[in-house]
Amino acid sequence: MNHIEMSPRISKLYEHFYDRYDRDMISERNSVYERIKESYADESAAMQHALAFSAFLGNKRVTVEEYDLLAGHIQHVDFSASIPVIMEHDFDPAGRPANRFDVKREEEQFFADHPNEDTRSIRELLDYFYQSTECGLGKRWASGHVIAGYNRVIREGLLAMERRIEKEMAGRQGEKKDYLGALLRVLHGAENYILRYAFAAYRRSEETEDSQMQRTLRAIGDACLHISRYPAESFFEAVQMIVLLHEMLTLETHSGSMSLGRIDQLLYPYYVQDLEKGKLTKEEAAEYIDALWLKIAGLVYGFQNVTIGGCDEKGKPAYNDITILCLQASRKIGKDQPLLSLRCRPDMPAAVWEEALLLVKKGGGFPAFFNDDVIISAKHSLGVKMQDAMNYGLVGCVEPSIGGKEFSNTEELRINWAKVLELMLHQGKCTVTGCRFAMARKEELDDVKDFEEFFKWYLEELEFAVQRCIKATNLLDRNYAKNWPCPFLSATVEGCIENAADVAAEGPVYRYSTINCCGMADTVDSLTVIRKAVFEEKLLKLSELSAMLSADFQGYEIWQKRFEIQYPKYGNNLLEADVYMKKLVKAFERMVRGQKNEKGFSYQLGLYTVEDQGHLGKFTGALPSGRRKGVSLANAVSPCQGMDVEGPTAVINSVTEFSHRCAANGLVLDLKFTPTFLEKEKHTAMLKELIGVYFEKGGMEVQFNVVDRQTLLDAKEHPEQYRNLVVRVSGFSAYFVLLDPVLQDEIIKRTEYGRF
Repeated sequence: MNHIEMSPRISKLYEHFYDRYDRDMISERNSVYERIKESYADESAAMQHALAFSAFLGNKRVTVEEYDLLAGHIQHVDFSASIPVIMEHDFDPAGRPANRFDVKREEEQFFADHPNEDTRSIRELLDYFYQSTECGLGKRWASGHVIAGYNRVIREGLLAMERRIEKEMAGRQGEKKDYLGALLRVLHGAENYILRYAFAAYRRSEETEDSQMQRTLRAIGDACLHISRYPAESFFEAVQMIVLLHEMLTLETHSGSMSLGRIDQLLYPYYVQDLEKGKLTKEEAAEYIDALWLKIAGLVYGFQNVTIGGCDEKGKPAYNDITILCLQASRKIGKDQPLLSLRCRPDMPAAVWEEALLLVKKGGGFPAFFNDDVIISAKHSLGVKMQDAMNYGLVGCVEPSIGGKEFSNTEELRINWAKVLELMLHQGKCTVTGCRFAMARKEELDDVKDFEEFFKWYLEELEFAVQRCIKATNLLDRNYAKNWPCPFLSATVEGCIENAADVAAEGPVYRYSTINCCGMADTVDSLTVIRKAVFEEKLLKLSELSAMLSADFQGYEIWQKRFEIQYPKYGNNLLEADVYMKKLVKAFERMVRGQKNEKGFSYQLGLYTVEDQGHLGKFTGALPSGRRKGVSLANAVSPCQGMDVEGPTAVINSVTEFSHRCAANGLVLDLKFTPTFLEKEKHTAMLKELIGVYFEKGGMEVQFNVVDRQTLLDAKEHPEQYRNLVVRVSGFSAYFVLLDPVLQDEIIKRTEYGRF
């Protein structure tokens, strides 16, 4: 492998990586927000949040260490006082906080704000939705998941933004003027916060005796002093502003995939300018990128995506030196953050391919590869202007988004296809919790005459669940601008100042909503078993199958193995299985595309699962595919774990049976290879060819786990020895030892390719 090393200064940063976490910050933020809410009870929520955000930035501890190359520190804190999320009030900030969205709190807030809508039908609808999230039919996360306007702030400067807000305020009255006042308040708070870092750097420079460290610390101070009000004028100032902007954004709201957009496009003009002036060397630029990577990595399990490569706004290739430096930074640093997404075109330079494949071979799941042609087409067909579509970045896992212009709640709703099938086979009863769900129609299982009728029934039940969950989501989304706004994020996003509205309201240019999926392959494989075993071979009745599933195959082990092994499985280039994935995706797209949110924008579709294949799998009963109760569901559009036995070429043929252009909110295909297989250069060349063929066939995204099964088994047994083992989960990478055991088992069970 082409060896690459960290510089001595980056090695020093790496050595102190775990020294910077501040446990007091976790609770301090909540206490500040609670105090401000109580003290300013008569103010609007936007002003309360602005005052609390500014107060917290003014109070929290700010330090710059003598070995720092950049000011700033990013970590998790408790957000439960400012958004409806259930979090631990104390956790290891260097680890992963346990949290989940508080749908019941959302429901209560809705009725408090809309007493006239407290009717029996709406109560039943929201109770259905809450039960869905508790029993594995649905999942919701309505915070974060956006690319803020980093470009806008860095190139315009905070002072100019304040002047623009003041100008807008002059022509406004009432709530609109008050909201703009909140935006102005947070920008003042941001200015003061950056100044605090400037003074901290100057103080530290006076305390150290190392002359090189003194120069670096004074440079940090000078940069922070300048960017506290004015646009960045150098590569270093631009990188420094990225860090501090990102820190503040992740302190305003739970990161939930607060992503950074196209960093190589943002930084490249500064890089060229400084190289030409002799103010910067390529080696220094690499150090700053590496230091930026370490700052972002402080937010463990943060889903913070960086996008590189692709085309410019005119459709021309936009790869550059920063693209390469980002790939190399991920290879050197080896942390779980930032996630790195590479936009690919047929004319992608050989040097970028080489660096990308070297990074793949290291393991860790970076980079994820994205097909520009498919994604640009998907976003444009949704209604995004072509110039903006060409400038897409990736949010969190794989969600294409227009940086600084779009807020589409990319994780606000997920539907478990397999749970719908479970409920059908048990008269609306969840076999895990015992809860009962309303259904589209009552059906005696043995009255279903043929598979076509059964499949039609399934589509009716799926649409019934989709319609109800979208209606509930639209109601709950009304809460956010009024009760849980994000004034600092909004100030950075185009349209929010101009419209005097929050990102959660009518602020941004693009305001879509999103519905994602889970359990796709499990459903396809289960439908195949039902079609063949019940209706074609007539080996058993639907009622008998239901009894086996209720028992979780206890006493029916022979049947379980038969279902698992003997019937066609999606992912093996078998049309009789793959055709149902095509039919289901097309039907689901039709169900979603006609839906509108309350801002007048459409819903977009996502075919990825994040980690919910594990979470929702816990609440999903046994399935006709042979899958047992509580086991993880399939990862995104990938085949069920271990069911793809014909190799990766067969997988890409199956996955491209349906059009990926429907998935404007992204799609994941995960493939797993052994490290020893990719040691041979000819195999690396074959991997590149596989990616190329997949994209030619219309594939949207592909990512790779390069790790052997034995390593994963050992890491599960001895986690203390594998603290830095990073694996690809589903659209994101994470430390293996921090994953839920169900998810660990899912990754271990994935088919491991050692040959084509």
